[in-house]
Amino acid sequence: MAEVVVALVVQRIADLLTQELTFLRDVKEDVESLQGVLRRIQSFLKDADCKQYQDERVRNWVAEIRGVAYDAEDVIESYILKIATRRVEGARGITKKVSSIFIKVPRLRVIKSRIESIRNKIEAISASMQTFDIKLDAERAVPGSASEMQQRLRRSYPHDEDDVISFHAIRRDINAQLMMAAERRQVVSIVGMGGLGKTTLAKNIYNDINVKQHFDCCAWVFISQQYTPRDLLVRIWIDVASTTDKSKLEAITEEKLFASTNIESMKEEQSLKSMLERMEEEDLVKKLYKVLEQKRYLVVLDDIWNTEAWDCLKRAFPNGKKGSKILFTTRNKSLASYADPSITPMEPPFLTNNEAWELLRRKAFPVEQSCPRDLEILGREMVKKCGGLPLAVGVLGGILATKKSLNEWKTVQKNVNAHFAMLERKNQYGGVYGILAMSYHDLPYHLKPCFLYLSQFPEDWEFHKRTLIRMWIAEGFIAQSQDSANQTMEDVAEIYLEELVSRCMVQETERDHTGIHVKICRIHSLMRDTCISKAGDEHFAGGIEHRDEFATNTKSRFLKSATSQPRRIAVHPRIDGDNAGKRFYVPLVKCGDPHLRSLHYFVDQDKYRMTRGQEIYILSHFRLLRILNLENIYLSKYHVPGDIGNLIHLRYLGLRNTGLWVTTKYLFVVSTSLPPSIGNLKSLYTLDVRKNSLETLPDVLWKLENLRHLLVEPEVDGQLRLDTLTHLETLKWVRAKNLIANNALCKLTNVRNLGIYFKETQEVDVVLKSRIFEQGRLSSLKMSISEEGSFPNLESLSRCDHLTKLELQGKILEDPEESLRHNLKFLPESLTKLTLSHSLLKQDPMCILGNKLHNLRFLFLHTLSYEGSELVCSANGFPRLEILTIEELELEEWQIEEGAMPCLRTLKIKALDKLRMIPEGFKFLVSLQELKIIDMAAFAKRVQVIDGVEGEDFDKVQHIGIHVI
Repeated sequence: MAEVVVALVVQRIADLLTQELTFLRDVKEDVESLQGVLRRIQSFLKDADCKQYQDERVRNWVAEIRGVAYDAEDVIESYILKIATRRVEGARGITKKVSSIFIKVPRLRVIKSRIESIRNKIEAISASMQTFDIKLDAERAVPGSASEMQQRLRRSYPHDEDDVISFHAIRRDINAQLMMAAERRQVVSIVGMGGLGKTTLAKNIYNDINVKQHFDCCAWVFISQQYTPRDLLVRIWIDVASTTDKSKLEAITEEKLFASTNIESMKEEQSLKSMLERMEEEDLVKKLYKVLEQKRYLVVLDDIWNTEAWDCLKRAFPNGKKGSKILFTTRNKSLASYADPSITPMEPPFLTNNEAWELLRRKAFPVEQSCPRDLEILGREMVKKCGGLPLAVGVLGGILATKKSLNEWKTVQKNVNAHFAMLERKNQYGGVYGILAMSYHDLPYHLKPCFLYLSQFPEDWEFHKRTLIRMWIAEGFIAQSQDSANQTMEDVAEIYLEELVSRCMVQETERDHTGIHVKICRIHSLMRDTCISKAGDEHFAGGIEHRDEFATNTKSRFLKSATSQPRRIAVHPRIDGDNAGKRFYVPLVKCGDPHLRSLHYFVDQDKYRMTRGQEIYILSHFRLLRILNLENIYLSKYHVPGDIGNLIHLRYLGLRNTGLWVTTKYLFVVSTSLPPSIGNLKSLYTLDVRKNSLETLPDVLWKLENLRHLLVEPEVDGQLRLDTLTHLETLKWVRAKNLIANNALCKLTNVRNLGIYFKETQEVDVVLKSRIFEQGRLSSLKMSISEEGSFPNLESLSRCDHLTKLELQGKILEDPEESLRHNLKFLPESLTKLTLSHSLLKQDPMCILGNKLHNLRFLFLHTLSYEGSELVCSANGFPRLEILTIEELELEEWQIEEGAMPCLRTLKIKALDKLRMIPEGFKFLVSLQELKIIDMAAFAKRVQVIDGVEGEDFDKVQHIGIHVI
């Protein structure tokens, strides 16, 4: 992480020298000199970050470098803050001459002195490397080292017997893949996070008698993070070579290498190994290839981490006889796809609570011993802490095996995590956190801060990709891509997130509308514990959790982070269920470090209120904040204090659902809850004020020239100048008149996510003919128009080749002579999600949509989207549609032809009161898994039996789940 910290600071200084040159002009040479020193030491830190986990001296050295880098960042940003504040005060009446004489010169001396002091510290730290003989060679698994000990204890052998729980289904699927008689050699992969039971499953399959008999030869090798290709090739050769193969090797080797050696006096296995180890690696590859060429073989590569390991070995694996296979176990899904894109990686499921208890019982009690009922109750509660991870359940069972009394079990139950940590401190390298930490150590340096950032989210919290990405960018973790002019920081951040998912360190819970990218994620509770531990060690972030009894009064209460001087603080308020109807006040946060960079409040409901004292404390003490996220916390007096403008380094301001509103009197605005001082936040990237009662915003946003994401509600009106916001990626929502004013339509060429509200039809023509639509960069578009207006022509949408999400709210004009071809035919084929509402279509839209939009996965026909009485889903229409919602239409007949919507999984119909009969075509929807009938009791009664529920019961329920009709 120190390398990352220094790299981020170096980049931050570069940004400041560019963006804040006005403030740094007098110290430019000093700052550049400091930047150069940090850049030079950065080259030493990559190996140091690896070495520090094994060497206490290196760990201390790295910590010193990290601290100095933070100091450098603080000194420069604090200086900019003071100069900027002084200029604001000068504008209020302090003359520039007085400011220059009595303030500027002493301040220059101070910062120059502090920069020089930091340079001296770095030189002293560098000199200490030689003094204390600190070497920064890349870590190797040398005999006796911690890494070698961990590797030795984790080494897997196929004959080891492990407890197998809940692998029946996936084992059957993997066996089927292994038995498949493909013409070429295939790679079957078992993937998942550390401790999920991949190796146990692989052993179970490897030792299956049917598998053994299917292949001519089998081999098992353990790879791990430290591997030697030569050793792996030797072990595989010894396992797969026949007696004839070995005899041939002995004959050749005796003649060429060991003519004077008496091989018969050595054990056969040792002699073969010795011979092979003396060969060149390339010769080993050729000989293994030759041995396998005429055989149907199975080789298991257990715990393989990266593509480099596979690239070293794959040259030795020929196609062999029909049906030859390689079996991987890996934590990296990308590696599995890289090795064989044609085979879908197999991921073992997490244990259910019952399965976890069964495994715990086996570990905690001998076979002949039963478990007392009182201990079973405690055990079942404890396994929930393991999150279904077999490794954790097994370790917990080992702990409980030494505890015999009820009180001892209760002691473990009070803090399961503490007992896991205790094992780590006793050098149990195979412990839960040690195994999970290996995934962190293996991360590329640029992914480490992105992962540690997740330590701030509460347990079991599901976080949205877009929000997380915007926070990463605000923190400076994401650099602008140099590979492609069209690749934004958001694109790079999404790649980073996908890689964390691929490495099984983050779990995706929902894919987006394209089905390709992640939408919502979470982190496993034990992986989160590892993340929190690492973040604390690096002083990267700290978390605070308080409950309802600690939040009722803030006059004398405050919260303090457990982490010493963290750069980031996350507060997790929790409301007890018994008090869910009450309001609670957020206590003051005092972390002891004015150099805090981000402050998050993670609240999933709006029962918390912030006091004026808390607001003042934040704005006066944490002046270097880059991220301030107050979502779902109501502010005092329902407005943002004007002092927010002092946080000039702020990049992310989250004010979603904070109770903001505008006071009006006689149609005039009396006060706005978003102060004009927000125009001072010129570093701001994201401003989110959704879910507030705002009707207008101060017309100062044009000053925020770095703004990338502006998120407001459609109801926000008033004049807003936007033409200066050329970096905008997201603009939701905006009034069309503000897009048209000042020729903003020609300037906002980077917008990819856009929401527009039109007042008049004429505005639609102007906007749709703008450069925003001509260049085709839009990926998400929402357009709403007043009842008086309509969408006259959608031809411009045909140029939006990257548009995947479209929502149209309002009347769509039709040409009666050309049916729907005048408008809906222009919708781009790239669409995967389409929502229509109040469109007042008179012609059936299903024909043209079903035949044109072959990529469509979601279709929502909401209120008054269609005024006709008949709907026809034609054969072969909507080939990829998965979710269809139809609600509040005047439908009387609905025809579904055979072959229509072959992939439909979910169908929701609501308030179709005039629908006379059940569509006979329901029987053709063979992939349907869920049917939701809402506010249609009469219709539901006509359904005879669905999933075993009698029709007359349907008027008592709103949701009906089915599998097959």
